[in-house]
Amino acid sequence: MRRLGYFLHKSPSGKLIVKLGSPKPPRLGARVLNSRGEVVGVLVDVIGPVRSPYAVVRPSRPAPPLDRYEELFVR
Repeated sequence: MRRLGYFLHKSPSGKLIVKLGSPKPPRLGARVLNSRGEVVGVLVDVIGPVRSPYAVVRPSRPAPPLDRYEELFVR
């Protein structure tokens, strides 16, 4: 597993906003997992400035609960 970044908040549309840990994001469509290996959702977009990007994740149904600043990973 590779570290994606940490969860910040849920957007008004229900998507998860993640602060990326590196400026090189994974491919779109990658599965996003929590530290317990549970699927949280799918990476659907990368937004923000190039030096400090954010990931937009469409949550899975049902999505496991997330704490603010919880680390997320991609496989």
